[in-house]
Amino acid sequence: MPEGSSFYGPFYYNIVWTVIGMALILLAIGVFVFIFLITRKKKIRSLSTLKIQAPRVVDLNELKTKYIGLIDQAERNYENHMIKASVAHQHFSLIVRLFYAEGLGFHADIMTLTDLKNSFKQDLVDLIEHYYPDEFDTLEKGSVKEAAEMARELVRKQ
Repeated sequence: MPEGSSFYGPFYYNIVWTVIGMALILLAIGVFVFIFLITRKKKIRSLSTLKIQAPRVVDLNELKTKYIGLIDQAERNYENHMIKASVAHQHFSLIVRLFYAEGLGFHADIMTLTDLKNSFKQDLVDLIEHYYPDEFDTLEKGSVKEAAEMARELVRKQ
């Protein structure tokens, strides 16, 4: 080293530039990780990959009591002139369908009469078919007492 020269240390930068540079590098890494995660192949869910659930235990006698009570309530509402006969028939139809859905696991509550006819629940089909004219009749000529008893009988015999 020549005698006249002096040693100069490295030029110091402000720490802000180092922080900004590190933040940009981390941002770039984050963007690559994000793109990788959203574009990778997802696991396809099918019946074979679903977890097996424990069967649901239903106390059918308790359920029958509940739904017979609902039928009685709909009949009382009709007798107290709170609902019309067609509405009472609609209530009976819905109550019986919900009983089948909750108690037997047969989702009759979302089926049309045609769907029900294609099922193997003939007693339910007969009842709903019997209700159909009275549910949509504007003359209110269906027998609510008879309809309520038919609904109770169907719930009892399941």
